[in-house]
Amino acid sequence: MRHLIAPLAAACALAVAPLGSWTACAAPAPPPLTVQVEDSPDLGRVLADLQGHTLYRYDLDTTSAIACTGECTRTRPPFPYHPGEVLALPPGIAGTLGEVRRPDGSEQITYDGAPLYTCTGDHFPGDTNGNGGHWHAIQPPNAPGH
Repeated sequence: MRHLIAPLAAACALAVAPLGSWTACAAPAPPPLTVQVEDSPDLGRVLADLQGHTLYRYDLDTTSAIACTGECTRTRPPFPYHPGEVLALPPGIAGTLGEVRRPDGSEQITYDGAPLYTCTGDHFPGDTNGNGGHWHAIQPPNAPGH
């Protein structure tokens, strides 16, 4: 028995379980994803929230000022950030998720510095009805399937 436990102790910290038995520690689970990739019939692969709603950036937003406020957010809800939330992209997706404080004090998730929004006109996963004009669906260049 001594020979079986030694390799486990070297590979992973051991903990005493109830009743004095030994169990190996599990590797920490990766953080849950913040966004996913969806297939859009019109645009190909797009970033989406976990319900499948396409995520958009707004040309009039800048790194120092958010332009979509008030009435704009009724049809373009900001993608909310919850303090303490771990931000995670799907494996293989380049870019950086972050957060920005909105003028009303709430926080919003960003992708490569651009605040993210959904669109109330999108009803099914992969819909991109909000794409056009100053609004652009996020199409990560290295999304699987591109």
